[in-house]
Amino acid sequence: MRKASKKSVIAGVLAFSMILTGTGYAYWTDTLNVTTKATTGDLDVTFADLALYAQYADEKEADGWSIVDGIGDKGYVEDDFFTRGTSYNKIAKDGTIKEYQEKTAKGYNNVDFNAELVGATAIKKSVGHEYTTANTNGSDNVLLTVNQMYPGYAQAFRTDILNVGEMAAKLSNINFKVSGISDKKLTNETKAMLGIALMVDKEAYVYDKNENNKSVFKLCSTLGKDNTFRVGGVDFLRLSALENLTQAEIAAVLDSANLLCSPDSDNRMDLFIAVAMDPDADGKYTTGSADAANPNKKNDNNSQNAGAQVSIDFVWDQFNVNKTIDKGNILIHQNASSVD
Repeated sequence: MRKASKKSVIAGVLAFSMILTGTGYAYWTDTLNVTTKATTGDLDVTFADLALYAQYADEKEADGWSIVDGIGDKGYVEDDFFTRGTSYNKIAKDGTIKEYQEKTAKGYNNVDFNAELVGATAIKKSVGHEYTTANTNGSDNVLLTVNQMYPGYAQAFRTDILNVGEMAAKLSNINFKVSGISDKKLTNETKAMLGIALMVDKEAYVYDKNENNKSVFKLCSTLGKDNTFRVGGVDFLRLSALENLTQAEIAAVLDSANLLCSPDSDNRMDLFIAVAMDPDADGKYTTGSADAANPNKKNDNNSQNAGAQVSIDFVWDQFNVNKTIDKGNILIHQNASSVD
């Protein structure tokens, strides 16, 4: 066998010794990276398209009304009287409110009414095909006023509820508060004679009046059956009963209805609301009809020149509120309470 030369041996020793001392050499390294990005959405619903009832064909009923005033042979204003056309930022067609007050009501009543989106601004995102940031104003507050009402008078309003947020919103509660108006007295007779009718409907849902569908919240049929009066075929819950409803009662009804307002869809909501005053012809709260034989006639002064304010808060949660998932996946093994 051929012997190795000294040079080769020496070189090998030098190289080995350099590796051991680490001079002039480095380890191999590699890196893998995972970047996780997450953003938070927002929960945001708003009122829009506020108007006098009724503005759309599917809201109209046979012999339906917008105002019950007792004037003329019919005694009501038909539900297509205030139709406003295509504008979402008007409560009625130009000139129709003045026309009603000057041509119909003049000489009969001095009722004054208005509907307002308080502090309205352009909605922050388009909803469906109709409601765009360019043509629709929205607000979280609606102010409805009807002044100089009288027994047997009723008036209806409507508005849309739009989801301008990033997740479905669930209607979880409705809070009602009855209070007085600064320059008007609030009596028990006033609260008993004034009433509210209210319905929340999924707009995408085709309403069938013969169907008791859970997608619709109906105030009188669900919560006020025992203390209502009727005007124009519609039941109104007396304010005296309205103020005694508990949040638990209302929440239970809404929870079963599961009313969702969805983002980026046509699944908006319609809110229909009306205010009325009990005709009270039998004189339970007033003197009643002049020719009625009633030994228990009440004092009309208790309900005249009076007023009441009803504040209604619609309380929304994200759609998955109180929904807990008990199922797991492999990641349960990283839990602090996990036992391998």
